[in-house]
Amino acid sequence: MVTQAPRPLRLSTLLDQQLWFIGHDIRHADGNALTRFGFERRRGSAGGTTCYQLASEDPARDLVCWGFGVYVGPVDNAARPAPHDAPRETPRGVFLQRHSLTPRLLSGPLALPLHQPSELPLLRSPVTPHDWHEVQSALRHLAAELARYEQWARDTLGTAHRAQVLAQVPRHKRRRFCAATDLAASWDAHAMVSTTTDVRPRDTTPRDATTRSITMRRAATPRYSTPFSGAR
Repeated sequence: MVTQAPRPLRLSTLLDQQLWFIGHDIRHADGNALTRFGFERRRGSAGGTTCYQLASEDPARDLVCWGFGVYVGPVDNAARPAPHDAPRETPRGVFLQRHSLTPRLLSGPLALPLHQPSELPLLRSPVTPHDWHEVQSALRHLAAELARYEQWARDTLGTAHRAQVLAQVPRHKRRRFCAATDLAASWDAHAMVSTTTDVRPRDTTPRDATTRSITMRRAATPRYSTPFSGAR
């Protein structure tokens, strides 16, 4: 029997589905699945969302997850001291907001702890080919890491748990999501491509300097989402 490949999904839809799953994984009956996998938890204050950091062998490729989005890049915190042989030019990190198609670049390391969208530093839309090369490299790493986590979660938490969590998604959203057993393969597919065509805007011609640098607007959390506040 030939196994049918999962239908391709937009990166924003995949991320929305993954964060929905993660929002339930942290409250799993056997304990917080993210910390069991290796994420470090940083609790949010009142009204803030808990963030989770997964350290990478490459300090420029740490992964940070919130209920409102994800970040891939260097992180400035006590848990990750800067190496003595660090390059002079600090690599830029990439932030992808939940429900958004357009990634944003940071000019330097992300300072943690950070628990609100309004606390994000100045963000910049990618414009040049070099910008998009950095974005696509970061997103390939993001896809590979989330594919690895999702495969682990499916094996450890079980397919029944994944199916139950997917069944709780509102019907109008669930139609857009992939099957629970296809999520890891969908991330693998994004990790393998050399160009992420669904995040590049149709017109990347810069209009003026003010359109290139933006501040992150406070992200309204939809009623159907599961933010990480109050997580175990």
